[in-house]
Amino acid sequence: MEIEATAHGTGVIVDAIDKGASFAIDLEVKAMARLLEDGRGIKARDKTAKDIAKRVLKFFGYEYGLEIKTESEIPPDKGFGEKEAISVATALSVLGVLARKHGAINELRIDKYLRGQFLIIDEKIVDKKCIIDLCMDSGVQFDRASASLYGGFIIANNKKREILRRGEMESLHAVILIPKELEGVNANELSFVNELELIWNEALRGNLYIAMRLNSLLYRNKNAKKMLDAGALTVSRSREGGVIALSRDEDKIRDIVNSVKREGRILIQRVMNTEAKILVKPKKVIKIREFLELKRDQEFNWL
Repeated sequence: MEIEATAHGTGVIVDAIDKGASFAIDLEVKAMARLLEDGRGIKARDKTAKDIAKRVLKFFGYEYGLEIKTESEIPPDKGFGEKEAISVATALSVLGVLARKHGAINELRIDKYLRGQFLIIDEKIVDKKCIIDLCMDSGVQFDRASASLYGGFIIANNKKREILRRGEMESLHAVILIPKELEGVNANELSFVNELELIWNEALRGNLYIAMRLNSLLYRNKNAKKMLDAGALTVSRSREGGVIALSRDEDKIRDIVNSVKREGRILIQRVMNTEAKILVKPKKVIKIREFLELKRDQEFNWL
C-alpha cells in the first residue's frame, strides 16, 4: 500500500520571539509512504521525514515497517519552509496509510464551496491540531507548519502553539529570490525584540503587507528594498536570506526580477490558499450534519 501527500513551502510575514506569522507559496513537497507488510522500522533518506514517521506510528501505537520518500521543489536552507513542508507532507502520508488500513479518508463538505479532508483511524476522527503537533520537533516552527498545512496566512503564538488568526491571501504573484549569499543583517547579530513585537501586532490586526515590509526593512535587506523600489506590493525576508516579492500586477514582474537578477536564482510562483492533502479519492463525502453525528463528543479542531 502506498499513499502520497503534498504540502507547501512558506514565506515569512514576521518572525518575532516565540511568535510568528507566515503564508503559503506554491512550492511543493510530495511525500510517499509505503507500508512494508513483512518488516518493521522506517526506511527514509530524509532525517526529518524519518523522525516524523516514527512519531506518527508511536502516537497511534503501531509498529509497521514503512518506506518514506520525499520530493521537494523548495530551495533548501534559504528560509522557504522546506522542513515544515516535509514534516506536514510526511505526517499526512503516514496518517493516510493508517487511515486506509484502520479507518477511512473522507471529505467533509461544509457548504457548496468549503470542503476538506478528514481522517478516521481506529474509529476516531483525527484532530487537525494533532497533525501539527506531530510535526513539531527541533527546528520546526509552529506558524510555518500551520501555514503549510492550511494554506493562506497564519498568525500564531508559537510558544503556546495557538493559531490566533487565519485567512486566505490575495491571488498574488510571488517573485522568489534565492540569493547567492546571506545579505543584510543576520537576525542573530542584533536584538529587535520590541520592534518585532510591534510588527507582529500589526500583522495580528490584519495589516499583513505592512508587517511583511517592516520585517524585511528592519534587517536593512538591500534586495528587499530593490524589489520594493521596482514596484513590489510588499516583500518577505527570511532569517536565512531568502526574499519573496509579492505583486498584484503581472506587468511589474519583469521590473522586480530585473532589480535583483544578479543577486541569485529567481523563481516566479504564486501564493497558495489550498491546504495540504492526501492524494486519494475520499471513501465518503460527508455533509456537516452527518459529520457532527459522527464526531459526537470527540475533540476536533478545524483550525
